[in-house]
Order: sequence, then structure tokens, then C-alpha cells
Amino acid sequence: MMITRDWASSTGIALLALATAVLGPSLAAAQSPPAPSGTPPASSPAGSESASARSDTPPAQRTRTREIFPILPETEIVRSPDSVPAPPRPPAGLLETSFPAVGDSMSKLPPFFRDTDLNVHFRTFYFNRQKDNGTASEAWAMGGWIQYVSGWLLDTFAMGTTYYLSAPLYAPDNSPGSLLLTPGQGAISVVGEAWGAFRYREYALLRGGRVRIEDGYLNPQDNRMVPNTFEGVTVSGKLDWVRYDVGYLWTIKPRDSNDFISMSQQAGASGKGEGVVLGSVALTPIKDLLIYLGNDYALDVFNTIFLKSEYAHPLTKDLKLQTGLQFTDQRSVGDERLGDFATWNVGAGARLLWRGLSLGTAMHFTGADANISSPWGTWPGYLSLMVTDFDRANEKAFGVGLKYDFGGTLLPFQLPGFSVQMLFAAGFDRENPANGGKLANTYEGDLDIIYNVPAAKGLSLRFRNAYVSQGNPGNPVMDFRIIVNYEVDLL
Repeated sequence: MMITRDWASSTGIALLALATAVLGPSLAAAQSPPAPSGTPPASSPAGSESASARSDTPPAQRTRTREIFPILPETEIVRSPDSVPAPPRPPAGLLETSFPAVGDSMSKLPPFFRDTDLNVHFRTFYFNRQKDNGTASEAWAMGGWIQYVSGWLLDTFAMGTTYYLSAPLYAPDNSPGSLLLTPGQGAISVVGEAWGAFRYREYALLRGGRVRIEDGYLNPQDNRMVPNTFEGVTVSGKLDWVRYDVGYLWTIKPRDSNDFISMSQQAGASGKGEGVVLGSVALTPIKDLLIYLGNDYALDVFNTIFLKSEYAHPLTKDLKLQTGLQFTDQRSVGDERLGDFATWNVGAGARLLWRGLSLGTAMHFTGADANISSPWGTWPGYLSLMVTDFDRANEKAFGVGLKYDFGGTLLPFQLPGFSVQMLFAAGFDRENPANGGKLANTYEGDLDIIYNVPAAKGLSLRFRNAYVSQGNPGNPVMDFRIIVNYEVDLL
């Protein structure tokens, strides 16, 4: 197994390096990163041309997005996004623009082949966390992923796969825990996605296999080298302004692992491996209003109900107010393999956006019986910061965030693609749920600088920094991260 994995890692590095270093720079300025990975191709809107009519469409005009339904975005009222938002994708891939004959040939093929997506995402990530107990987690890794998504066969069937790689460039044995690599500072080399999908228009999409999920407490948590992916079956669809998603997930590949393990094992439960039954409904009855209700039932472990409502209201031409309210109920079920508990969390936030400047504030309150648990993705609360999720037992948390997008018009100059965000949050009165003992207050300040380089579309540079005080005066947790992403559409 080790020989095979080492060979796969070396092969993956070679493929990524070849595609990025040789193919990428030749047309970097013409490329944009693709839509979020692993989502089937887009369905044709009602009244659009038939598949046979589209076969004569020039390659530059064919649809490039793979989103059959819109993915619920991360709410940035205070928090920073896990991953850098991707710019719009180009109408044609690198091979099609470099070699017109490729585009001409593909335009004559059936949609299953003609609408193929093939892209390479290169990522390198340096992580350094100095903890308040004198230990550290540090690593520098390189890798990314190679992804294939087919077009639709008879407008009904599509398939896709994604290979992920994270290889160590610097990984001291005495500083594990970065989550960029395996717990032993080893490489991650895995086919994280391999799925097939059947659809009936926009009303129903059946997808199964190794998939990427973005739904409330179940999400990729893409804030390291590679994301979480899952094994399961889901049915999702859209009826006018109602979107639904139901399914069963039996395993997860955590972001720091090569292996798929049961959902219950990832949650920390012993015994027989169990999965999660998921169900959600998202309503958008009017523009800029979202009402979301999700339920994740982890068999014999715990159940999570998540409800949120968010609305963006324009006050003037340049000024917009965004508000949000959310509620979580989490409690043990069945055999209660993590113990008998019932807890809750409620959060509220608001943000003003004005000519590139945004100012937000949020608060969260958590029940005293237990911490909120989010083992299958990033906690979707408004105060999920770089190091701390302010969702601990009995905690009352407050935060503020200030961000400026230098592509805005508030300042007399512009620097498109460049943004700076500063966050601060504090949590009070938290308790040890096991014995009710009082725990130290937590204070965290974050800095997040992002530059999506206009001259090399698909290239993104990011620096993140956090300082956390949690009861050890004069010795804060210090977290530094440098991330470079570069993505190239081949087809």
C-alpha cells in the first residue's frame, strides 16, 4: 500500500506540474477558475435549444458551468470564506483556444463528449500554528487536483471524477496537526470523487458514488490542501423557487486523510459504523431572500436541525444591508454513542456594504449541555473564525468584521482582485460540559488578504493570520497561512 501510494503521489505531482507549468502559462491571462468541483453539468433552461441544435454551436459558446442547482454560498457577515471565491469560468478551455481544431472536432461530437470539462487546480499551502502550550503545528505542502466531468448522455446521464493530491515539501515530525497532510505528515493521494448522475430536467438529480456535498453542516471544509468528500446517494432538485436535497451518506474522506471512514467514526463514536440521513429545503420566494431548513440524522449518534434566514436589502444605489438569523438544535439519538445530550445555538448578524466596504457584526449563544458538534464540515455559524468556532457550551459570543474590496469605488484608486479583511470575536462564560466548570474567555483577531491576479486569471494569492487568547496571558496562539491557487481549464 505504501509503495502504491508513493507511486501515485509521484505521478500526481508530475501530472500537476506538467499541466500547470507547461500548458498553464501559455494562456494564463485568458483563464478563469472553474465552478466548485464535483457538481454535474448544468441543465438547459426551459425553452432552450435542443441537444441536436446545440451540436453546431461554436465551442466558445457552449456552457462552461457544472452547477445544476446553485450552491448555497458561505455567509460572510463576519467570517472569511473557507476558500477563495472563483471568478467566472471562460467559455472555452486552454486546449480549445490553443488548438482550434480541438474545439472544432469536439463541437461535432455528441453532448456527452462535446461538453466534457477537464481542469487542473494547483495549490501550495504553508501552515504554521504556534500554540499557547509551547507546541506547534507546521507544514508546507503542494498538490491540488485533476478533475473530469462529462456532458450529458441523452440529456439524462453524466459522470465525473477528481483525483486529489497533497505532498509534503516541509513537514517536521515534531510539528504534526496542520491538517495539510495525514496525521503522520504523510502525503494524501486519493480519488476523492467518482460519481454518476441521472436527471429529469431541473426537477430531480440522482447522484451516487464519491461526491462533494455542500449543504449546511455537511460541506467540503476546503480550508486546507484538499476538501472533505463523501460516499453516498443523494436526490436533489428545484421547483421554481424551492430547492430540495435528500440522501444518505455512509462514509467521509476527511481533508487530512486518504481513507473513507464511516460518518459515525468521524464524529468520534465507537462501535458499528453508521451513516447520516440528510434532508434540506431552501426557499427563495423573492430576490435576495433565503430561507433554509436542514436536518442531518446520524444513526445512533446525534441529530442536527439547522434553520437560517438571510435577506439583503438595498438602502440606496450604493448601500446595501444584509441580515441573518440562524438556529441549531442538536441532540443524541438511538444508542447515544457519544452520550446523552441536548444543546442548541442561536445566532444573528448584520452587514452593511457600501462601494467596496463592508462592516458586519454578529452574536451567537450556545446551550450549556454540550458544545455544538460539526465533524463533517465547517460550522456554518457567523462566528466561525480561523482558529475558533464560537459554539462552545454556555458561550455568549460577539464579533465584528471589516472588509474592503479594492475594486470598489470608495477610495480614489482601484486595485481589482485585491481585498483585505479584519475580524475580531470574543466568547464569554463558556463551561466544561462534563462537570460545569468555568473555562477561560476566548478572544481572536484575524487578518485575511486575498489577491486574485487580473493579469493571470486563475491565479490567487492569500495570506491569513490569527492571534488567539484563551486563558494563557502573554502566550497567545499564533496562526500563519500562505496559500497559492492556480487553476487551468483544459477542456
